[in-house]
Amino acid sequence: MSERVHDDDGTFGSKLTEQDVLKAFDYETGPKEPMLTTSEITDALAKHFDIEVSSETVRRRLGEMESDGKVVSKKFGARAKGWAALVAPELSDSVKADIEATEGELERGETVSHDELFGDE
Repeated sequence: MSERVHDDDGTFGSKLTEQDVLKAFDYETGPKEPMLTTSEITDALAKHFDIEVSSETVRRRLGEMESDGKVVSKKFGARAKGWAALVAPELSDSVKADIEATEGELERGETVSHDELFGDE
C-alpha cells in the first residue's frame, strides 16, 4: 500500500507527514496514557484530521521517525508495540504569527537570574 493519503474525492494526495503523526500524539496522549499503538495513531489521524491511511503506512512512518530520534517504541508481549513522541509538532505559521511577546515576558534565548526576579532578600 502507498504512503499517500486519500483526498476527499478519493484520489491520492500528499504523503503522511511526521507533523501529522506528531499532532496525533498531541491529541491522544497524556500523563495516564503516554504511549499509543499503531492502530490508535491510525484512528486518531482519521478522527482529528480526516487522514485515511493504513496501519502499515503509519508503522513505516513511525519506524523512520524512530531512526531520526523523534519517537520511541516499547514492545509489550509478543506482538504489541507502543509508541511515544519525543518531540512536539511544529507550530503552524498562523499560530506563530499570533504569538507575540508582551512587556515583562522573555524573548527567545533571554534569561533572568533569581536575584533579578526577587532582589536581595
